[in-house]
Amino acid sequence: MYRNSRVSAQFSVSLDGFIAGDDDGVGPLFDWYEAGNVETWMPGHPVPFHFSEADAAYWNSLPREGAFISGRRLFDLTKGWGGHPPNESPTVVLTHRDPPEGWPPERRDGGRVPFEFAGDLESALERAADLGAGEEIGVAGANVVQQCLKRGVVDELRVDLVPVLLGSGIRWFGELDTGITLDDPSIIPGTRVTHLVYQVRPPAQT
Repeated sequence: MYRNSRVSAQFSVSLDGFIAGDDDGVGPLFDWYEAGNVETWMPGHPVPFHFSEADAAYWNSLPREGAFISGRRLFDLTKGWGGHPPNESPTVVLTHRDPPEGWPPERRDGGRVPFEFAGDLESALERAADLGAGEEIGVAGANVVQQCLKRGVVDELRVDLVPVLLGSGIRWFGELDTGITLDDPSIIPGTRVTHLVYQVRPPAQT
């Protein structure tokens, strides 16, 4: 819990712990987004996903972030989501660098781009808590998630576990140098994915 806002992290992960390959490609990690026939829209996304019934029910059960914190690497790889971050949530990019040239882009809807930039994690969390107005803060990017776990501010981890072994690449938890204890997961079987939802125990209980 950070200033009365729950903090969560979610990503599709291979069975051997990778969220992308060595070339930053995600391969089959998001194939479950198109593994069914239940049309599901995400705010700001130009086309719908097609989940299985179980995956759609899981997806629709999740809270939508009041604010979102992204690492700079993810921001650059997605080209800032074209100005449409996940769920159209106000987004804080954690970076020591200036915004890219030409930022913000022209949005499809002509609206304001809800992006800000912060040079340290505390500033990013503070700003996200303000922007989210007490609603959930989502954090994304391997390094950002690891920093938040070390700091003890992550309340929930949502692991969309995909039955594939990538062998190498970017590990979601690869740089952790401290132990983290999780509660037993909620387990939701899907199509080409198993959803695991873990509550993170406070540091004093580890």
